[in-house]
This record gives sequence, structure tokens and C-alpha cells, in this order.
Amino acid sequence: MSGVLTCTIAPPMRSEQDPFPSTSYCYDIDKTWKSNIQGLPERCRGLPPAVRDWAPADKWVDFCGHQLASPLGVAAGPLLSSEWVALAAGRGYDCLTYKTIRSHAHAGHGLPNVMFLAVEEQQQLQAAGASCQQPLTTRAPYPPGVPLATADAAAAAAAATAKAAKAAAAALSPAAAASAVSPLAITNSFGMPSQGPERLAADIPAAAAALRPGQMMVVSVTGTPGRPGLTFTEDLVAAAAVAVDAGATCLEVNLSCPNVGGSHVALYLDAPAVEATVRELRAALAQRAAANGGGGGVPPIALKVGAYPDADSLRRVAQCAAAAGAAAMSGINGLSRRVELPAALGGGPALGADRPTSGVCGDPIRAAGLDFVATARQVIAADSLPLQVIGVGGVTRAEHAMKYLQAGADIVQAATGFMWCPDLGLDFQRLWQQAGYCVPPADGRGGRQ
Repeated sequence: MSGVLTCTIAPPMRSEQDPFPSTSYCYDIDKTWKSNIQGLPERCRGLPPAVRDWAPADKWVDFCGHQLASPLGVAAGPLLSSEWVALAAGRGYDCLTYKTIRSHAHAGHGLPNVMFLAVEEQQQLQAAGASCQQPLTTRAPYPPGVPLATADAAAAAAAATAKAAKAAAAALSPAAAASAVSPLAITNSFGMPSQGPERLAADIPAAAAALRPGQMMVVSVTGTPGRPGLTFTEDLVAAAAVAVDAGATCLEVNLSCPNVGGSHVALYLDAPAVEATVRELRAALAQRAAANGGGGGVPPIALKVGAYPDADSLRRVAQCAAAAGAAAMSGINGLSRRVELPAALGGGPALGADRPTSGVCGDPIRAAGLDFVATARQVIAADSLPLQVIGVGGVTRAEHAMKYLQAGADIVQAATGFMWCPDLGLDFQRLWQQAGYCVPPADGRGGRQ
């Protein structure tokens, strides 16, 4: 990445609303994915015009052979269709990941899909260890479909939440209260819904057409385990073919959701399975390209992974990924936790008995994401692996993205932060400009020099 390393990070140009609003500005968490994909909410259409200064071309960054005006992007999940891609492209994000697609239409889970978590200020969740077994608790507001014990209990829980927040603010000095920031912490469970191939064939090119020079779109793909007559990898190849036929110039293979490897662990943790999957995918795409006259070839492949329990686990996967021809690793895709309703609402699994665990996103996973990036950068440097790193997790402020770059990320992506903070991308662009379009010095954890 170009630029001198003697730069400073200026404070953000604005203070975020505190607390965060009860729903995303670009996604209605009280509605299903199917309802949301019909179009952006009206509140999103009323945003003020975005103002951005673009970096000069000699300060652009390289990612997977694409030249980007900045290293900020949006992770797979929030960009449901071309409308959402166009929104992100106009609000300061340059590496945009089209929501994970399958080879076939898939409805995903019903409501609830998103719930808020009761976490303490500055609380960070561990990626491994005994604390991972402790359940997390949801908090108000609750979306439709949550099995509340009684209306009185729901009202009591909401009142208790408000009372606790008021008491916490009163305990602070006026200056501290003014600067306090409530954490943005959610759990989500969508089941990776997907539009069908026919709609994707039209919408992926429309999304790409919304980009400006200095921007790129990655298409996230996954396979579906258990499809009759198909292995997971064969179905993954079919999904990738849908993306490539629609013009995708970079793929992200989602290995971090509940996919099972040969050793009966999550696929992203199974190094031999990762290598076999990437090799088979690249070989199949190369064969298709040859059959079509060789046009386009095989696009670069990034692997979406979760948190690793230790550096050796990450190293084994990174080595196998590089050996198979992957171009990048992207992490982390949330942290899986058991999530329950408060006792006042009857307790039990918050998303229903069939979903006792779900992904945790937002502020509490930032430390785990930064640790992944720093460790990945150390492994890549030590083993001279031809891999780039995408850092994801807990980016809800512009300065969080700068910390990821400092830790060694080539690209930083937001998901929950993008959904709840309409000015996050624009705030980052101001910081990026003030920093001279450069990566600050690493803090000793293995960041890029």
C-alpha cells in the first residue's frame, strides 16, 4: 500500500448517535429478508447527499488485481441486491461484497433474524476458551416473532433496560456521560437466503454497473450441504458458475457458516478440506473457461473464515489455502454463541428451540477480528504466503477501520456498522485523507510495515 508511514489519525469528524437506533437505516429488522429485498426502506432514501473527496490515483490500493480508491468495503450480508450495492458505493465504500448466493433460490429462516444483545461497555468476547460456553442475553427492543412470556414481562424488561441505562449515565461525570458510547451488539440468524439464478443473472451485472472507477464488487458464494446428487463442493461450483456467468471478477467462498469438513469440524477449520475445496473449485472454473474459449479465466478467490483457536490452526489453513491458489482470507465472520432471552421474558433460546446458537456481530467481536488480522499477517510474512487479508468484525466507527489497517489488513469491511451507521464510510474517507492515504505504523502485533 502506497504512502509514507509517518502519519497520524485525526479524530472522527462527527460523533455517532448514542445509543444506536433501534433498527438499521438500510434494513428493516422487523421484516423478513424476502420483504426487505423488495427495496430499500424509505428512511434510507431520505439520506442527505454524500460528500467525498477521492484519493489521487497514485494513492489507490491493490486488492486481488483491482485498484481501489480506498481500502474500505462492506462485508457479505448487508448488500442484498444491486440497490444495496449502489447505496454502499455512494457512501464511501470501495470493496463491496454482494450477499452470499447459492446455486438455487433459498428462503432462509423466518423471523426473528436480528436481535440486540445486552453487553457491557467495552466488553469483548473471546474467540476460544471457557467463556465461550456462557450464554449471552438479548435486550429490548424485540422484533416481531419473539416468544415473549407476557406483555407485562416485555414491558418490565424494556423499562428495566431504560432504567439501567439512565442509572449508568447518572453515575458518570457530565464530561464522561457526554462521551459515553453505547455498544452496537446484535445476534443474527438468516440461514443464508438467496435469490434464484435467473434473478441473479440480471441483478449482479446491475450491481457492477453501479460502481465507479476505484471500486470493485466481490460476489460471495457458498454450497448447500445435503442436496440430492451433489456434494457440497459440486454445489459450490454451481453457485460460483452463476456468479462468474453474471460477470463476477472476484469470488468470496463462504466457509465460515455451518459447513462441515471431512473431520466433522467447521469447514474453515479443516485445512485439508479447505485445500481440496479450493482446488476443485478452481479446476472446475478453469474447465468452464476453457470450454467457453478461455475468456475471463478463473477469478481471484478469497476465503471467508471464522476465528481460529490459535495461530497454528490459522497457519495450517493459510498454507493449504495458498497451496490451492486462493488469493485472500477474510475474517472474521462473527462469533457463534448461545443466545437466550432474559429470565423476565421466560429465558430459553432467543431465536427459538431450533436455533439455540447464532452469530454475534458488532462491537463485542472487534478484538477477535483484530487478533485474526494480526495473526494472519504474521503467518503470511513468516511463511511468505501469496495471500492478502480482509479484516472484518466490530467496525462501527471510522477509527476502528484504521486500527484494522494498522494491525495488517489490506482491506477492511463493515457489516453491522454499515447497516446502523449511515455516515461510517464517509467518516472513514475523511480520516483516510487526513492520514495521507497511508497505513499508520504497526503497533508490534505484526501489522504491515
